[in-house]
Amino acid sequence: MSSAKREKLCALAREHDFIIIADEAYQLLNYGPMPAKPLFYHDDPNDPHVISVSTFSKLIGPGVKVGWIQAHEKLLNPLKSVGFIDSGNNPVIFSSCSLMQFIESGHLEEHINIVSKDLGERCDLMCRKLEEVGLSVKKPAGGYFIWVKSKGKTTGRTGECMCIAKDRFHEWMRLCFTWLPREKIEEGIEYLRE
Repeated sequence: MSSAKREKLCALAREHDFIIIADEAYQLLNYGPMPAKPLFYHDDPNDPHVISVSTFSKLIGPGVKVGWIQAHEKLLNPLKSVGFIDSGNNPVIFSSCSLMQFIESGHLEEHINIVSKDLGERCDLMCRKLEEVGLSVKKPAGGYFIWVKSKGKTTGRTGECMCIAKDRFHEWMRLCFTWLPREKIEEGIEYLRE
């Protein structure tokens, strides 16, 4: 979402008094300059309406069940009384402490740069190979997935389960390029070519 759209959404939230829960799990995983800041930075601290949530699972690995919430104090204060937060019995306290050291050491930023470079190269490879077999591709600026227009044959799930307007995305596939080595990506695209 562009910065202009983020500003407009925040203005609508203030005008109609609703809260936005922004799932920004891929916000820090970019294959070039970061196009926009998290939605939190477009919110008004004096009249906040945005709770931005994210996870280390997308930045470090799927087993890291630690995330964070970014919101202005007025929206964060009620969360302080949630039982396991107030009591200190965070179910992932060991992981949280390890991650704090990882962040403070500067290694998280280094890790994100390495992962972004590697995944950006995989994304480029998959997009290029898909276009070579004659498929229409929506190249992402970050994240794990490429949207591909199907020519009858699909692999995996269609885009229907990934959006509200299901009837508009049944001809699209959402393909992940992050889990497979490059040779398997190319093998999968050859399957689509056939």
